[in-house]
Amino acid sequence: MRTFSDMKGLPIYEQATGKNVGTIADVWFTSHGTVQGFVAEQRGLFGRRRYLPLAAVRALQNDRMLIDDARSFQPLPSSDSGHSLYGERGIAGNMVVAADGTTIGLLDDVYFDGQWGRIDGYEISEGFFSDLTEGKKRMQLAPFTAKEGVVMVDTTK
Repeated sequence: MRTFSDMKGLPIYEQATGKNVGTIADVWFTSHGTVQGFVAEQRGLFGRRRYLPLAAVRALQNDRMLIDDARSFQPLPSSDSGHSLYGERGIAGNMVVAADGTTIGLLDDVYFDGQWGRIDGYEISEGFFSDLTEGKKRMQLAPFTAKEGVVMVDTTK
């Protein structure tokens, strides 16, 4: 099982030239766990954050991501088209609450299980000392809504 934290910071290479064109900075996904793409720190004189659609990714290995072409980078999507972990619509660090109002913990990361185009679950922190003594918790994927620092998960589905 791989978390996004394992992928963050990996270099991105253009497959045809072998040129390093950036690094993975964030993941962009829907509230139902479908990965739409990645946010990357693009290399170059005027390096900036750009969006890399999932369709442009050819391979994701333990130490790098391979893409077809550096021209695949696009402007960042609008904030109403998805969520990220750390960016403008970042949900990492937000309180996770079940539909019945039960507090589950803080969202720390997301899991990928074999397919990196799909989020399989969430890594939940219950606080520093709890994480040290019991470890972080893994929660199965559930549709969510995110508003004002709270991630409301629908655990009934």
